[in-house]
Amino acid sequence: MPFLKILINLVYILSKLININTMSNIKERVLLIAESKGIHKVEFFKGLGLSYANFKGVQKNSALGSDAIATILSSYADISPEWLISGAGEMRREDNQELHEVAITLPSKIDKPVDNGSLAAALEKVINAQQATIQSQEITIAALTARIDQLEKKKKSKKKR
Repeated sequence: MPFLKILINLVYILSKLININTMSNIKERVLLIAESKGIHKVEFFKGLGLSYANFKGVQKNSALGSDAIATILSSYADISPEWLISGAGEMRREDNQELHEVAITLPSKIDKPVDNGSLAAALEKVINAQQATIQSQEITIAALTARIDQLEKKKKSKKKR
């Protein structure tokens, strides 16, 4: 077991050295949390009530909902909300430097207090991003609806001939 702890700490240190914090995908950062905690990915996601399948393959590039982000941040209070959402800064909160040890078990949601100010700010960023996505999708839907109408009219005009 000590070897595993040393190996996990080494991975964490190496991730800082190669600046993995600049990852552009939030799901990649969630996977890094599991690795840094030394928790098997399937168990990590099961403990959060999430499916590991959503974090691999094509699904890895899809959006992560605000409920999932809130669950992760409330379960792992030592993780920086800013880092999780944007990739900026350090993975661990500066005010929790003593929490860099590897977690052996998944903490319960009541084990660690949540900083509501930074959590609220992080969730506000998520909401803004999702609103932008919704607006973009509304534009796409309108364009596709117009195209469908155009094709249906073309099809009807061909049948009349």
